[in-house]
Amino acid sequence: MMKRTTLPLALSAALLAGCGGTQYFSPPPATSELRLNVRPATVQVNEVSMPEYAINQEIPIQQPDGSLVTDTDRLWADLPDRALQGSLTRQLNIITDASVAAEPWPLSGFPDVELSVFVDEMIVRPNNTLSFTGTYALSSEVGRGRVETFALSAPVTDIGSYPAIIAAHEVAWVQLAEQIAGDL
Repeated sequence: MMKRTTLPLALSAALLAGCGGTQYFSPPPATSELRLNVRPATVQVNEVSMPEYAINQEIPIQQPDGSLVTDTDRLWADLPDRALQGSLTRQLNIITDASVAAEPWPLSGFPDVELSVFVDEMIVRPNNTLSFTGTYALSSEVGRGRVETFALSAPVTDIGSYPAIIAAHEVAWVQLAEQIAGDL
């Protein structure tokens, strides 16, 4: 006969809580209503540059004292720089009449315009807003290139909800795509 052992209830609950595992979050699809005809026929979205705290899969949230905290059990489903590059590519294909692709350039020839994005800040603030700032450069072999800044924000409907935090990122990224599309 096999002897059955039981664990104290508190220990059982602690073990079960530890088995929850890592949760991964992906931005819900958001689509711009903006539609523009632009000069370039083709646009390449280069790799996005981000600060170290924003490039990791952990999602930083700023505390009232200014520190950034992350939860290693709640992560981006993709790396944020890659997710932003994919979002910009998708949105610019929707918004503009250009063929837009991420680097490396998959089409023949060279793109008419290359887009480079440099994120300075991508932080969820204690006031329930995502602050998203930086610069982007549009370069071309013919014509003049340009560098523009962006300072965008998006509301976080529930700062304790990681799906709401990730959704705010996608909203800000759509705003950036709209701004870039206007400059193409």
